Amino acid sequence: MSSGTRNTPTRARRSWGALVVSGVLVAVMGVLGLLSTQSAGELAVDQHRQDRIDQTRVLGHLSSQTVQNGFAQLASVMSVQEAAGVPAFSAVPATGAAAAQDASRIREIVETSGGVMDLGAAVFSGRGQVVASYAPTGEVASPSDPGFQPLVAAISAAGSGNVPLSGIVTIGNEPALALGAPTTLADGTTGLFVCFWSARGTSTEFFSVGEGEGWIVDAAGLIVGAPEAELIGTPLPYPQALEVAQSGGDHGIVDTDEGGTDYVSAWKRIEGTSWLVMNVQTREGFQGHLDEASLRSEALVLAMLLTTGTALVVMSRRRERAMAVIATTDELTRIHNRRGWFELAEQELARAARAGESRLAVFIDLDGLKQVNDVLGHEEGDRAIASAAAVLRAACRSGDVLGRLGGDEFVVLLGDGADEPMARQRVHDALDDFNAGSSAAFELRLSIGAQMWDPEQPCSVEDLVRRADARMYADKQSRTDRYDNLIRVPAKV
Repeated sequence: MSSGTRNTPTRARRSWGALVVSGVLVAVMGVLGLLSTQSAGELAVDQHRQDRIDQTRVLGHLSSQTVQNGFAQLASVMSVQEAAGVPAFSAVPATGAAAAQDASRIREIVETSGGVMDLGAAVFSGRGQVVASYAPTGEVASPSDPGFQPLVAAISAAGSGNVPLSGIVTIGNEPALALGAPTTLADGTTGLFVCFWSARGTSTEFFSVGEGEGWIVDAAGLIVGAPEAELIGTPLPYPQALEVAQSGGDHGIVDTDEGGTDYVSAWKRIEGTSWLVMNVQTREGFQGHLDEASLRSEALVLAMLLTTGTALVVMSRRRERAMAVIATTDELTRIHNRRGWFELAEQELARAARAGESRLAVFIDLDGLKQVNDVLGHEEGDRAIASAAAVLRAACRSGDVLGRLGGDEFVVLLGDGADEPMARQRVHDALDDFNAGSSAAFELRLSIGAQMWDPEQPCSVEDLVRRADARMYADKQSRTDRYDNLIRVPAKV
């Protein structure tokens, strides 16, 4: 029996489905070697542009989640230490034993970070002064480094949702990145604990080495993430595209001329940061065949945790499937609701018409629901509805389509060769089995009506249900004792 677990058709605009359609279009055009019409070519290009925007947005969201997780972990380290009563850092550069204590504490945090803080860490006062630090190389980034501006701005705009994340800063002539978290200093003021790590050491681990079309850039236009480590910290080599992206909205796509070559560039702002995800490709490559290199660029992973990104995509698809099930499933009985049943019934009748087969619709009404509600309460009324669904589920065959139309009304659509007396008998047998073993304070009773659908004299699903409903009503009226002793007093033990 089908009971609410079929999914509705996948929407054409879903990104992976659109990517598959686009890939098929380009492959066919590549085999044929020409575009059938100018409008078809424009349609393919528009579809590719939307695919590129969608992919870049997904990568931007994944990157944002990675940054947010990193900030949450750093803030948690600070909170745990403060809650444990660890002495606060000095509010001004300390000397002697106090300085040694501050440096030792920072060093402990750095060395227990699993290599994440490979360039050390520092504590800044509210005025931007370094009050304590530890670095394996003996050097941390200067607070006057322009790359610190986004981090400082995020702290100044507390509550804006921005993460205290720097752009590219310089430590020993090497590009680095910094992430900060608030910490309470010894004088009660709020300072900033800032950790540093090598941009080239971590930002390329999850990039595919290929044509170099995927980028993450900071607010100054310096490369934070790229397929090749030596590009980290250098300006993005597409200034026209960068200018449009930095002055544009949250996401988009633009055509630019970079040194005499036409490019198509998509971008997405990484939420909570001053960074951008960018995807740049030559116009010829973008509108040509989707060869292996361009496919790799479409699948470029910009997030710093590849497994997290994959899990998020899987979870998104599961949510989509779950929402499709919810939309066609009755919450109380877990069988098809009215919408879900009618959708499947229409499909079944269309299939029956093509095959020249008959179908049998059985309409079932729960007797005495109002009496159960009035005497025993609506909770027992819900129990009666759920019990009726369970009885009908037990009576149905694997190919039957069962649904609740609303209130106390149910309907089943049976396949070819269904026999009305046999269908009735299966329901009565299941009902007798239920009542014999039930401890409920009511006896479950059902009225039944059936109508055969004939492919030679077809009718709509709505008409079929109305006719079965009329026969059910006649059955109900013929049973004058249908409410007698319906309430069991006292209830069976």
